[in-house]
Amino acid sequence: MGLRFRKVFSLGGLLRLNISKTGIGVGVGPKGFGLSIGSKGIRSSVGIPGSGLSYQDTTSWKKLNESTDATAEQIDSSTSVENNVGTHPTSTVNPWKIAFGLLVGAIFIWYLTSLNQKTVIQPPASPTVAPAPNRALTSPEISEVQTLLNQKGYKAGSADGVVGPKTRLATKAYLKEKGLQPSSDLDLNFLIKLRAQ
Repeated sequence: MGLRFRKVFSLGGLLRLNISKTGIGVGVGPKGFGLSIGSKGIRSSVGIPGSGLSYQDTTSWKKLNESTDATAEQIDSSTSVENNVGTHPTSTVNPWKIAFGLLVGAIFIWYLTSLNQKTVIQPPASPTVAPAPNRALTSPEISEVQTLLNQKGYKAGSADGVVGPKTRLATKAYLKEKGLQPSSDLDLNFLIKLRAQ
């Protein structure tokens, strides 16, 4: 058993570029119907997707070349008989092979240019964080406020978790110095601002 190689590149939509060790080919068609032009000839296939039933018909380049040459000879001989001119040598260039070469070249150029187009990837939008709802502080949070105010040089008294006159005076002095609106109650927003500074 010999070595096999085959790679299929999707060129968008219904178009495919097939590369194998025998050559390059082009395929077109949806599931259930396909038309492939390759180095060995033209192959058409029709099937029922998912059933395993299909029909393939392959026409080799040799067969196409013979039919093209026969048609050319018929046209040439009928022209020469009508014009009483000697026979002309027929062309050995196969128009199918020229069309295939042009098609493969055009698809290859299109594929290369599509690779060169840079895709811009947008960074994901940063999630917005909803502000925490404001509420009254718990006793451990009041102790944290007292500790933070004492560390910042405001005399809030002992960190006992109870809002006393020293804690209120230290809070008002802190808010006044920072240029913030003084409030009568300690709340969660105040604790968040105090932690941040």
